[in-house]
Amino acid sequence: MDRGWKQFERRVARDHGVERRPNTGERDGSDAMPHPLFSLQMKLRKAIPKCIREWSDGICVAASRDGKVGVLIVKEPGKHDDNALVIVRYRDWIDLHGNIRKE
Repeated sequence: MDRGWKQFERRVARDHGVERRPNTGERDGSDAMPHPLFSLQMKLRKAIPKCIREWSDGICVAASRDGKVGVLIVKEPGKHDDNALVIVRYRDWIDLHGNIRKE
């Protein structure tokens, strides 16, 4: 049976010009075959934490009024800034990078 999470992984991998890697049971590995720039891991969840969704939606609405892309950067206190997470809506990611399929 081709479950929803497998379908999601397959779509994202193909958007990047690679194929989904079969599940090996490894929890921290890439979900897609090697790409020249990215190591991709996809997660399909019933819900994204409410605060993340609200913050992302808020900056995206504000940014779109100015013709810009909303970017959410989240960091835990006490962690180095270079460990912050950058959250961009997927359609904006694709728009920013154009055709990112493997050559």
